[in-house]
Amino acid sequence: MKLIGNYLKENIKVYVMYVLFTGLTLATIYLYELPLDLFLDIALFLTFVLVVYSLIEGYRYRQKIKQLQHLQERSLTLHSMAFFPKATQKNEQIYQELLQKLLQEKEIQQQQTIEQQEIFLEDFGLWMHQIKTPIAALDLLVQSSEIDRKLMKNELFKINECLQLMLNYLRQNLSQEDLVIEKIQLEPVVKKVLKKYAIFFSQKNLRLVLKGLNITVYTDRKWLIFILEQVVFNAIKYTENGEIALCWENQLVIADTGMGIRPEDVPRVFEKGYTGYNGREQQRASGLGLYLCTIVAEKIGISLSLTSELGKGTKVMLDFPTEQNFNE
Repeated sequence: MKLIGNYLKENIKVYVMYVLFTGLTLATIYLYELPLDLFLDIALFLTFVLVVYSLIEGYRYRQKIKQLQHLQERSLTLHSMAFFPKATQKNEQIYQELLQKLLQEKEIQQQQTIEQQEIFLEDFGLWMHQIKTPIAALDLLVQSSEIDRKLMKNELFKINECLQLMLNYLRQNLSQEDLVIEKIQLEPVVKKVLKKYAIFFSQKNLRLVLKGLNITVYTDRKWLIFILEQVVFNAIKYTENGEIALCWENQLVIADTGMGIRPEDVPRVFEKGYTGYNGREQQRASGLGLYLCTIVAEKIGISLSLTSELGKGTKVMLDFPTEQNFNE
């Protein structure tokens, strides 16, 4: 009964027109003093047409409602559109097209979410591989009879660096509103980063050279520090003796006298997950650090490049944007 009631409400115009037309016919016959039998014939014919129309449309309405109720009980996907009742009116067709568009967008978003989750799990595996080394070293130090506090502090420092790397990885999808591009003094920022790693310079007896850094650059201070930390720490890891230099040569150049990088590895050092021969040999890298540097550098307008010579050292160049670049 409820279905019949809903059908009558949705088609009330048809039945109102029937009543009006029948009433006008009766009035016309009365005014022109025509036989009442003529009205009965017309009314009977109209009633017959209305009943046939109601039966046909009522059946279609019932089938359509059943289809929609069946779809309502299931999770809608793009394939569900094939089971929708055929649109009989233009507005129904437009509604179905809009729904199809929404379902397509939903499917694309779901696929992107799945891909992002797979990428995250893959990257998390790389990060886990990197953090295992200092944790294992710390575990051995704790189990040894003589506790070397300096070595323990070093391994804890490396663990903290790994945690910071993952934190910045999770924050890498920063929007432009998260950036604070400003004119800053380069030298204090560089010295802040170097102070963080001072203990490693001392332990390895590495010389530090600073030259021409008393300048200003346009950048985001927080993310510049992140890039410098990754590059400087890499220089320390792969330099056993000699020096690390940070100089300004129309761009910031960070050069070390470490083991260098094989020529075939150089073009791929900024790729995600790529550790090269040095990283695989010494198990010190996850392949995420420099990759994140390129992502962040692009967002704050820094051009990042690298050159290296095996056995002689590596240079990383940071080319900062000018004020004119940001105004444009």
